[in-house]
This record gives sequence, C-alpha cells and structure tokens, in this order.
Amino acid sequence: MNTNNADLDLLKETRMGFDQETINEIIDNIYHYLCKHKEYLNGLNVFPVPDGDTGLNMVLTLQGAIGQMKKNKKNYTHSGEYLEDFAEQMLLNSRGCSGVILSLFAQGFTQITANNDFSKENIYRAIENGYLNAYKGTENPREGTMLTLMRAFKEKYAELMHMHDNPLMIMQETIPYLKKVLDQTPDMLPVLKQAGVVDSGGAGFVIMLEGINKELSFYIDSGIPIQKLLKTGRSIQKLLKKRISEFHKNQSASSVLNFDISKIHNRRLAEVFQNAKILLGNLHLNHNGNGKTINREKIIEDLREIDNSWNPEIKEKFCTEFILETDQIKNKDDLKSKIANYGDSLIIVNTNNKYKVHIHTNKPNDLFEDMSCYGTLLFTKVDDMKKQHHNFISEDVVDYDRDKSIFCIVSGKGFADILKNLGADDILCYGKNKPSVNQLVKKLNELKAKNIMAAADDSDILMALKYAASLCKSNIYIVESDNPISLINILMSISKDYDIHTTFDTAMNNLENIRYCGIAQSSREVLAEDGSTVHKGDFFAVYEKKIVLANPSKEKLLIDVIEKIAANNSLVTFYKGAKVGNDEQLINQLEEKFPQLEFEKYYGGQFNYLYYITFE
Repeated sequence: MNTNNADLDLLKETRMGFDQETINEIIDNIYHYLCKHKEYLNGLNVFPVPDGDTGLNMVLTLQGAIGQMKKNKKNYTHSGEYLEDFAEQMLLNSRGCSGVILSLFAQGFTQITANNDFSKENIYRAIENGYLNAYKGTENPREGTMLTLMRAFKEKYAELMHMHDNPLMIMQETIPYLKKVLDQTPDMLPVLKQAGVVDSGGAGFVIMLEGINKELSFYIDSGIPIQKLLKTGRSIQKLLKKRISEFHKNQSASSVLNFDISKIHNRRLAEVFQNAKILLGNLHLNHNGNGKTINREKIIEDLREIDNSWNPEIKEKFCTEFILETDQIKNKDDLKSKIANYGDSLIIVNTNNKYKVHIHTNKPNDLFEDMSCYGTLLFTKVDDMKKQHHNFISEDVVDYDRDKSIFCIVSGKGFADILKNLGADDILCYGKNKPSVNQLVKKLNELKAKNIMAAADDSDILMALKYAASLCKSNIYIVESDNPISLINILMSISKDYDIHTTFDTAMNNLENIRYCGIAQSSREVLAEDGSTVHKGDFFAVYEKKIVLANPSKEKLLIDVIEKIAANNSLVTFYKGAKVGNDEQLINQLEEKFPQLEFEKYYGGQFNYLYYITFE
C-alpha cells in the first residue's frame, strides 16, 4: 500500500501505541538484547578490576522495572501512560550511576510522551527533555560520558528531522553517528584514554538505542502509517454494523478485503483485521478456519478499544513535589491560595517556615519559578537531585523510634561486622550487586530515625542513594565516601554524643585520615601511572586512585607496595576480600621480611579488590 501526502500529514500528528502485551514483549526483547552485551560493557571499566558492572547495573535496572510492571495490575489507557510508569519503575530500581542516568533520561523522555503523541516533533521534545533531566540530575556532569551521547542523540535527531516523517527512521540514522561520538570519548575524558577504553555508560546507551531500533523496526512498518491503520479500523467497524445487502453495495468493502495483513506487525491488531476480513468475505461464516469462533460484536469492540487506546484525549499531568523555605508565606492557607490554580490533588504540610507540597500539575516548571519568588526551593521531585539531603521535619507521616542513626552501605560481610563494632547503628550489606533505589528507600524508612547519616563504600552508589534520600521520610545526610576504609575513618572520628550536624561535619572532615591502597588482578591490558604496561592477569595496586605498581607475582607486588608506600609507618593492616583463600603463609612471609612493622589482618569480604591495605 503506497503512502500518499495526506497520510504523511496525518503521520506528523499521530498518536500511536501498542497493546500492553506487545509493549511488554518489546521491552523484554530490548532487555535481552542489552543482556547479550552486558559483559562487553562490564569490561569497559576504567581500572581493569574484574568487577566492572556498568552493564550489570543497566541490566538490573531494566530487570527490576520489568518485574514490578508485571506485578502491577493497573490497566493502562495507552502506551504513553504505560511507558511513563515503566520509566518511574526504572528509576526506583536503578543501580549505580549508569542505571540512574539511563533512568533519568527515560523519565524525562516519557514525561513528554505521556500524552501518547509519538510524532517526530514530540519525540524530539522527549529526547531533549530526557537529556536535560539526566544532566540536571547528575552531579559534576562531564564530557565523554553517557550524557555526551544523549546530547549528541538530541542534536543529530534535530539535524535529520527534515529528511523523514517517521521518527524511527530518524533514530536509525543517528546510531552510526553516535558510534563515532562514542569512539571520541577517550579524547574527552583523560582517564578513559589512559585506560584505553570508550565510556561504558555511553556504550550502553548506544546499545539500548540499537535494541529499541531493532524491536520497533519489526513492529512498525514505515509503508503503512499508524493513522492509516486506525482509519481502516474505523471503516471496518462501520461495515460490520451494516446489513448484508448494504455491505455488498459499499465501495470501501473491496479495499478492506484486499488489505495486506502481512504489513501489520502488531499481533493483536493483525488478528483483529484478519478476522474482520474473513467475516466480511463471508458474512455467514462464524469461524476463522482454525477452530476459533468469530464474533462480529467482538471485532467491533476490539477495534474500538484499539482506536481509543491509540487516540485518546488525555491531559498531561505531572506528580510534583517540592519543599519551600520562606518567611513570606503566612500559613498553609496562604500558600494554597497562591498555587491551587496550578492543578489538583494538593497536599501541604509545614513545620515553621518550611512547606512540603504535593500537587498534580501540567506546569511544574512554571510552578517552581513562581514559588522561588517567595523563598528557597530546598527540593523538587521533577528535576532537582543535586541536594545531598533535604531538611523537612515531618509532623505526621511517620513515628520515629530515635533521633539519629549512622547508616553504612558496604559490599563485604567482614566490613559490615567491623563497622558495626565501631559504632554503626545500621548496615546494608549488598554483596556483589549494588543496591537499587527501591532497596535503599525501604531500608532508610525501616530505620525510623528522624535524622540519618548515610555513607557507602562505592561512589557508584551515591546517585541512587541521593534519589532514595529524596523519597524517604527522614532527614538524610549523605557522606561523599567511595571506599570502606573511609567508613572506618568516619566511625573512628565521631562520638555517639554528637548531634547530627556535628556528626556529619566531623565525618566529612575525616574521610581520608588513613592512607590505603587496593590490590586486584587485571582483567585486561592497561597502562599504569608511569606508562608501564599492566598485562591481563597481572596483579596491581591502586593508590590515590592511580595504578602505581604491578607485578605478575602477588607476593612480589605486596613486597613492593610495603617498601614504597609503608615508609615512615609502623602498622600495616590487611583486609582480605571474598575471593582470597588461605593466605596465612603469605602474611607470615611479609612479617619476616619487615620485622620493624606490625601487621594486622581482618576479613573484609569485599568483591572489588583482593585486599585493602592501610598504612598508619
């Protein structure tokens, strides 16, 4: 079937979608496509520690969202509404920086397509909003990362918009360009160039686009605009409502009977069209040849449901929250009078001069701009995740059991025990897989502490932790830690008698009191800080975030580390990782070689490094 100019004009403004079963199938196939590339993405970590998990975090982010949506019994009006909820589940189940940034892009994208408009113009607006949402939600955004690929996607899509009316064809042509941009990321970020890899998050984003393109290319045929299918469906409904004598006189009947069903890749729609063709070809027939009964009223009902789900008139609405600190607002009624016209479902809770607001609105940005004239916005749900913590004291949403809690997030069970003994009130031991936003929110709320200082042993957890902090019911003070030794430093420097502000300030000032290095085995060839080559399988030492020493022999490497880093120290402490077996003989050898030093050893249980070694 040829596409005429009228069809193309209609396509520009089309509202389209799939039934829920088909959406699930598409997303599931995209997930499996990403899974195939997981190990490739994991191998692109900057340090060749064999636990790179960019691919794993992205896979688990999608996996968590898919699982939650399958549990959800909600019936969605159309694709845009479904995808908006799916993106929200991605964010709640996101893990690591790669998972959070990808989810922020999806959230921003689906906020625009929530109106079910998938025209090329609206897709561009969605891509632009996705990029901005991810950029604003990332602290210290840098070039050469996933954000660079998102911006390049937006810019290239805009450049190609005049060439095609089908947004999928535009996206297809952006992918080769994005691969070129990805190859340039080592020149944008020196640490990537030194490691000899492209950015793993950026690579994951391109792979996701490839998966989306692969799936939608199968389901959407550019030869038949969606609007044409909808019009044909409406014609079939009218024909089926006519009497037999009227049907034979109708000129549109022959075009319906000659409709090429093979070009409809949506299974449900193809089946409905096929049954309609069979019924219209022989109105006395009541089965489809495969034993299934064909019911005229059922076909009409199915076509009407598909048409409604793809062409709704639904307002755009955003669930918006913010915290306003102001001396210009008298009370809750005063604030309500200023913002009630922005939307509905308004809830206001206040303590002193702080107001926490929940509202459903079509114009969240306008609302934020208006509110900023009255004071300071401490937190906004839509696009502000840069705050380390928010200072809202709840009056009625939770009963607290204690005033403050020191909460640590670690990989190793040994470190969990050590931190507990040093005074941590609560521990989340996450093992191999980094915790999701949902897991963190659940744990933080379970603590039932009014004030919580939270610290993690990996910087890749920080973005998920910050988003979780914005969703939980306590005041969260997040320490910018990135290793388990920092957590030991923190707990050794604070007192149970400190209030939460003193506790947090002391922790932030004592992150690096103890020098340490990490020992790992290389998963690929890489250059050390001095330019020497670290071969795959070699053991290497990371000190002050740089690869400083390497050796094929673990024993010789440890000797080099102690000789070159432990000078002027008297105590060397080993924290053994989960993958290390019996090493008593090795430690005994070091004690004999360095009698002037005192050695201590503990089980850390970490998965990142074979050993953490501290020098005091």
